[in-house]
Amino acid sequence: MKSTPIILGLVFAAFSTGAQAGERKISAAKIQVFTKLFNEANTDGNNYLDFEEFSNSYGASPRPVITEFRFDEMSRFIKSGISTRGIIILPPTERGIFLDDFIEASGGRAIKPNKTQIFFEADDNESGGLDIEEFAATRVYPPSNPASTVKAFEKIDKNDDGIISPSEWGIDIKV
Repeated sequence: MKSTPIILGLVFAAFSTGAQAGERKISAAKIQVFTKLFNEANTDGNNYLDFEEFSNSYGASPRPVITEFRFDEMSRFIKSGISTRGIIILPPTERGIFLDDFIEASGGRAIKPNKTQIFFEADDNESGGLDIEEFAATRVYPPSNPASTVKAFEKIDKNDDGIISPSEWGIDIKV
């Protein structure tokens, strides 16, 4: 990619400037490594990673819910349509991770959700509890033994109602 040296220089300058203001400095070597990883993951060449590209990148986790959490933390809305006059004709609906955000996160800012964040990220239907499918997203995927997911679910679901509540998950939710 011909624009890589220019992008790399701009990213390096941005991170160096931030470091002078008292922020964490990311080494040139790390910037180069994570730029290469970003470019490899950016298969469509649009200069940002969509969720599918990120899921196949360095930042992904074998636990789907953590990959989703990291993507949500690192991504921003992308303007999805601009007319020839520069007027946005479609609302920004797609999210993506830009190179600078990828380097910032990959270069040392650990994105590790806590137990409460994992619970709410996994609760796709926002029911306040986890069913077996939502629970499966919190586990390493694919499981080495699918029956182990069911067994773990049943162990956590103390009242056998088929839903893991926040208290069964081990978190205290104040309403």
